[in-house]
Parts: sequence; structure tokens; C-alpha cells
Amino acid sequence: MLLFHHVGEARSRYSRYLAEILRMEGFVDFAEEDISALEGSLLAQHDLVILPRVALRRVQAGQMVDYVRNGGRLIAFQPEPQLSEELGLRPSYRGLDGGLLHVDTQHPALTGLCPEPVQVATPAIAWSPDASDGLSQLAAIHPAGNEDEESSPAVVFATAGRGAAVLVSYDLPYTVARLRQGNPEHVDLCFAGLDGIYRPSELFVGQLPLEQMLIPQADLHCALLARLIEELAPRPRLWYYPRAEQTSVMIMTSDDDWSTLEQFDQLLDGLRRRNAGCTFYVVPQTNLTRDRIDAWEAEGHTFSVHPALEADTVREMKIEEPQSALVGPMLAENIARFQAEFGRPVRTVRQHAVRWLGYVDAARELADLGVRMDLNYLAVSPFLGYMCGSGRPLRFVDETGALIDCFQQPTHWTEECLIHPEFVFSFKWSVERALAETGAIIRRAARRYYTPVALNSHPVSFATYSSPLIEGNWNAAAEEGMPILSADDWLDWTQSRDQVRIALDAEGGALYTDAPLPALTLLLPPALDAGPTEGQTGMQERWGRRYATITFSDLSPGVPYRFDYSSGAASK
Repeated sequence: MLLFHHVGEARSRYSRYLAEILRMEGFVDFAEEDISALEGSLLAQHDLVILPRVALRRVQAGQMVDYVRNGGRLIAFQPEPQLSEELGLRPSYRGLDGGLLHVDTQHPALTGLCPEPVQVATPAIAWSPDASDGLSQLAAIHPAGNEDEESSPAVVFATAGRGAAVLVSYDLPYTVARLRQGNPEHVDLCFAGLDGIYRPSELFVGQLPLEQMLIPQADLHCALLARLIEELAPRPRLWYYPRAEQTSVMIMTSDDDWSTLEQFDQLLDGLRRRNAGCTFYVVPQTNLTRDRIDAWEAEGHTFSVHPALEADTVREMKIEEPQSALVGPMLAENIARFQAEFGRPVRTVRQHAVRWLGYVDAARELADLGVRMDLNYLAVSPFLGYMCGSGRPLRFVDETGALIDCFQQPTHWTEECLIHPEFVFSFKWSVERALAETGAIIRRAARRYYTPVALNSHPVSFATYSSPLIEGNWNAAAEEGMPILSADDWLDWTQSRDQVRIALDAEGGALYTDAPLPALTLLLPPALDAGPTEGQTGMQERWGRRYATITFSDLSPGVPYRFDYSSGAASK
């Protein structure tokens, strides 16, 4: 599988983010080249070519069409007319700004995918398909706000010669970035009418309709891409979690907020009863001591910093300078203080009051300070659940398409936003309603979307009013078989999985890891099969189809772990 880039071309800027999406979906066998290297001999070496939005020269478009006609497989996003017309799609020279994507889950290629309409938060082009037996529409875009208007083909399967192509009318990686990171035009502005603190949630006001916030929209776009790859060029992929039977995890965090030691103990007692891990984010002037943190870390919990402004430490939270001038220094000062006071690295983080900076400026500051996972994208009123359209970790990307070496891990709720009786950003729900709403999110995450759920509980809140909600959430996770992990443990898994690579050959392939792993699972789509192996084999249904699975245990760095299709054997 080959992914092209075009260095320096603005329209192709999200191709690096597309590579991140492929790795997140478990496809780790692909090569990458600049479009300047495009030639027939290079194309012929690969069973599938993925083409981002790019301006192909006429000769390059001809090479791509020849590749397909000679048996190649192609996925192209917003292809130029020179390419799409050769494959049977005539441009209509009109387009849509946004809209809702309706996937045809009745089509045999897409059976089992989630049928919920999802936003296309970026422009899409429109086509007029030629009357041809070689074309098949897989998805359509309906104009937002008027489902009765004529829809436009969004994903089209086309055959040509001995090959096939899927043409996508919107820039999928750009769409995923917008759904996950919000509207950059809202930078450093407050739109939600809350308390004047600029948070990541302000980036989604006006972009995310409330009826879509309980759907992991970005994840469903990525699942569609994964299915298209499997249909065109079946190949093994890494499962999202270590073991085949796992369908989700709960990521547990706790913001210190000057809680007492007794309040910490109450939260910790609840975690102990469930063998659950948690990352605690520690404020300046905390009541915690290094000895206390040492003891709790020995139980499997982790501790990082909860950066706060000086005004926050005295609970006033009123500032005289623009927040945009304060967040950068706040992060640097707080991280340095925490490291000096407690002698621990800062690998994951959430700011007090989830103060943010710019579009992804805070993420860039964090990456420069060595932070590798950010949990500030917390669903705050009017949002709950999948504000970012996802539960999965994915590196941030800026508006130029440059990747930032810090994973965005959305946080789906905290008790303050649901049941606190006074806060302006609280829904002020009853515990019963909050349990029903959050319980439904947990169940759908495990049974339908296979996406993680991250939540936060403050020790002071748990000890005074929110334990029925949070313990109910833990119990719901346990019923779904979801491990409850600290954010730092989740980062460890995310980074280790991100470094795994697969080398394929005619009989199967081998996977390699750069870090020790207790377990790692391969999914083999229906076109492939696996038999007896050193690893544990089985079958699991995911996204409505049956996958053969191979789970390797106790993996060592640099060791090839062999698997084979034809005989089903896999060995080290």
C-alpha cells in the first residue's frame, strides 16, 4: 500500500494527517512517497495506492488510470477532473459546503458499518455519474438542514479494466481534523455564553449540532476508510486494543483542585475495589506530598500536573490580562514546578478549567515541553460525549497540515458539567438522568463504536456529591468488560502500538515492535484466514463482519512475529 504526499502544495497539506489516521486504524504496512516520484514502475509495486487531494498533472493522471486498468487499486480524495472523468464521473462544477454523509450500509461492501449520518465539515465536490455498469455509489452527501434537497455522490466505486478505484468527493483527513479539533475561526473567542474562560469547547459552538454530539462522527469516517481499504486490498490490521475480545477501555482521570487527603482517599478506595488505575492531575499548592504520591503510585496510579494560573489558586479565577497571553507561561512554569517538587515527568496533562490557547497553539507548547498526550478537549456545555467526534487518540494537526507530537485524547465528561447544582456550565441534571445518559454512551462505545471513553472526577466532588454517578460509570464499564486505565497507561499503549510495523509478503508477513508489549492483536478480514499459531487465534465480529484474529503475547522489541495466510500458521 502506497500513500502519496505533495510537499509544499497547500491543498495536499492533510496527507500527513491521513498517514496518522491509517496508523490509528491499524494499517501499518504502507509506504510513503512524494507525488514527484510517481511513475508506472513505482505504482506497479503496490496493491493499493491512496491519493490525497492533489493537483495531478495530465501525464500523472494518465499513469494513475493506467495503473488501475492494469489491475491496480486506488482510493482518491477529491480527485481532479482529469482523473475522475477517465473513471466515469463527470464534474458538475458545483459543490457543497458541509452536509451530512449517508453511508449505504445495504451495499455488500459496507454491510455492518454504522448507518448514522455524519457531518462533512468541509467542502465537497459534485459529480454526474455516467450511465455505466462500472460505477456503484457507496455514500451520498445531503445538504445540511434540508434533507429533501438533491443529494450528491460522496463515495463511488468504479471499475476500469482489470482494476478498481474508490473516489471520495470530500477531503476525508481534513474533515476528520475539523470534526476533532473544531472551527479555527473561533480561536481565543468565547461563543457558549458561559464564564469567559476560553476552552476547546468554544471551537465547536456553531459547528457541532447537538443531535450529532452522541455519535463519534470522526471515528465513523475513519471506519469507512478502513472498510474501503479492506475491500480493495484485504490485509491484516492492528486491533485498537491489546486483546481480541476487548472492545473499549475507560480512561480515568482526576483533577486535584485542592482536594483534602481524606477526599483523595475516598476516590482511591472506590478505584481499589475495581482494580482500576487513574491519573491524578496535581495543582499548585496541593495538599499532596511526595511520600503520599509514592505510595499511591505503587498501587498503579500515576500523577502529573494540573496547570493553573495564580488567580485560580485562590479560587478567584478572574484575570486582568488576556488569557492568550497567560497560558503559554502558565504551562512552562507549572510543568517545571511539578517536576522540581515531585521529581516526575509530565507526559499527560489537563489544565485547570481546561484553559486553552489558540487553535492548537497550546498543544504545540505542550509538545515542546515534552507532553505527549493532552486531555483538555473536555465536553463542556452545551456538549456531552463526542464533542470531538471521537474517543480515539490521534496527534494534533495545525492548519498548515503540520503534525504536532502530542496526542489529542478527548475527555467525554466530568461530573461538574453534568450534575453540579450551581456551576454555569452544569446541565444540573439529576444523578439518575446523568447515569442514564452516560451509561448509554459507555454501552454504545463498547458494543457499537469500539471507541474509548475518558472521564474525570475531582476527589472533592466524588467525596461530596458525585460518587453515585462516577461509581455507576465504573460499574457500567465493568459490565462491558472495559478495563479502567490511567491516562499514562493509555499513553504507553498508544505510543507502543503506534511504533508497530508489519512487513507483508506473498504468504503472510511479520510484525515488529520497538517496545515490549504484553499483547497485540491482528485482525484478518474475511478474504484472509489464520489457523494454528503460537499466538491465540479466534474469531470476532467487528463493524458487522467476522474477522479472524491472532493475538501475540509478551512481544519483545526487534523480534519478527511471523504469520501466514495460506496455511493459517503464525510463528515467531
